[in-house]
Amino acid sequence: MELDEALAAIGEWGLYQTIIYWLITIPGTWFCVWPMMSVVFQAGIPETFYCQIPTGSTVNETIPVSEIDDNGDPVYETCVMYTNHTVSNATTSCTDGWYYEPDEYAETIVTEWDLVCDDAVLGQISQSVFMTGVMIGAFLAGYLSDRFGRKKVYLLAMWLESIFGILTAFTQSFITYVILRFLTGVMLQGVMVSNLILATEMFPPGKRLYAGFLNTISWGVGIMLLAPLAYLFPNWRSLQLAMHIPALLTFYYFWVIPESMRWLISKGRIQQAETILYRAAKFNKKHLPQDVLNPKVKGDDYIPKNENNNDGNKGTINDVTIKQNGHPVDQNDATHANGNLYDDTKKQLKEDEEQDEPHYTLCDLFSRPRLAFNTIVMCFAWFVTSLVYFGVSFNTANIGDGVYIAFFFNGFVEIPGNILALYASLRFGRRIPTSMFLAFAGLCCGCTVFIPAETANGTNLEPLQLTVYLLGKFAITGAFASFWSWAPELFPTLIRNLGFGLTNFFASFGGVVAPLTVYIAYSNLAVIMVSFGVLAIFTSAVVLLLPETKDHPMPHTIEEAEQIAKRKKKSKKSKELSSPVNTYDAKQNEINGVINPSFTIDRETQTNL
Repeated sequence: MELDEALAAIGEWGLYQTIIYWLITIPGTWFCVWPMMSVVFQAGIPETFYCQIPTGSTVNETIPVSEIDDNGDPVYETCVMYTNHTVSNATTSCTDGWYYEPDEYAETIVTEWDLVCDDAVLGQISQSVFMTGVMIGAFLAGYLSDRFGRKKVYLLAMWLESIFGILTAFTQSFITYVILRFLTGVMLQGVMVSNLILATEMFPPGKRLYAGFLNTISWGVGIMLLAPLAYLFPNWRSLQLAMHIPALLTFYYFWVIPESMRWLISKGRIQQAETILYRAAKFNKKHLPQDVLNPKVKGDDYIPKNENNNDGNKGTINDVTIKQNGHPVDQNDATHANGNLYDDTKKQLKEDEEQDEPHYTLCDLFSRPRLAFNTIVMCFAWFVTSLVYFGVSFNTANIGDGVYIAFFFNGFVEIPGNILALYASLRFGRRIPTSMFLAFAGLCCGCTVFIPAETANGTNLEPLQLTVYLLGKFAITGAFASFWSWAPELFPTLIRNLGFGLTNFFASFGGVVAPLTVYIAYSNLAVIMVSFGVLAIFTSAVVLLLPETKDHPMPHTIEEAEQIAKRKKKSKKSKELSSPVNTYDAKQNEINGVINPSFTIDRETQTNL
């Protein structure tokens, strides 16, 4: 029996799978999104600060006034002080550090290490270094999860991320802080990649779409929860501990979380995969035949015994009768007749591994004109989308007052954004919805800075400004989600992982660049938001040059990928008759770059929905 048949037999989404899924997904998303987005709070810059006043002096004697605010109060210079105000108005840089006026940030890395004025960019550079770790971790996690298993990588990466995060809370050096954040980013991506693969591989193809989709919902909920968590722990060190200590409480996962059955089968460890299947079947009160993954056991070649025993109990997983050629036979006779029930499977696996296959490289992505064009456009589009997504997220503190409320809704809008992206992708395709998401996001980003904080008569417009800003985040989330399903469908099977990995690399690079926009936005938010708007609107037009992939089988060869733009949409009936079902599952996501968790698209599910 094939694994997908066995998974359907125990319940495609049974109680066992539900419990294990959420045990994997909640830590796999929350413990990733918290360290990634916490820079909004941990690197927050107080609104009012100026040079430390020497003993015996006053602020007016020491600090020049830059302007008078609307209330008639002086606004002091932040980076200079008088050399000797009794002699002249000559100024110099701060000599004794800075004074930070208490506000919603209790203590941040900025106030602790004086990352202001000439060193202001260092706070955001530390986040870029963190995102670089995330980008590198994507490549390592994909290889290691294939080599050593999804469970091992998931647990080890999560626990090491927790340890590095806890150590970060006790560092006394900014350099050490940056190094530990880099290592945290590497481990974080290991958790993101392996958690998605491990969670979705529990399900047959028809359910993987929803498993991946719920992963994105959990990501959005994690962003929402970070806001109250940061409010309760306003000191960056205490917030660091609050984010990372809970991961150590998952020590029992070593005994509870099963390894991916698909990975076990790919390594020839059939019996271990069967053990997991039997455990799930028993928990779900379902029945499976003995040696369920033996190729000679068909899905209908067993008859559950004692389905209704006299004592009212259900039969066990061993209470079955195997059939050969449609006739029931004794289990022992069947086992004897089959000899070693795993020989055929192991032999086939060995032959597959030894079979010589062509070696493909990144150069093959540019070996044909149309394939090269699609690759370049997708790399650029995903870079811009990632840049805007993370740029909008990291700049939350620069939009109006009330960073905690703004950040909470920043996560909330991701949920409807992902829902709409899923519906639009299945209903209308990839090209037009993605273009519309990008155009709307660009429009909202551009309009945000042209909405004043208040009108001439004193009407507060900050809620309207925040609403437009959040609509932009909603739209760019939808675009990001759309690319997860669209990008793999453009590349042929033979080089799909290469293509998906390259485009994801550029998405990750967008995440590396995004923190630097916060540094610019602190002094000139309009430049950044307008830039986001222009880039998103331009990209919305560029992606229209890419081919639509909805209702088309994914290309297998480079030649098929080259012709993808010339294909006409097939009818559902002709597609069913002329081409096999192609499945894009979590396996295709092993080489990914970040960041925002993805959902998987199953071709058969797309057609049916």
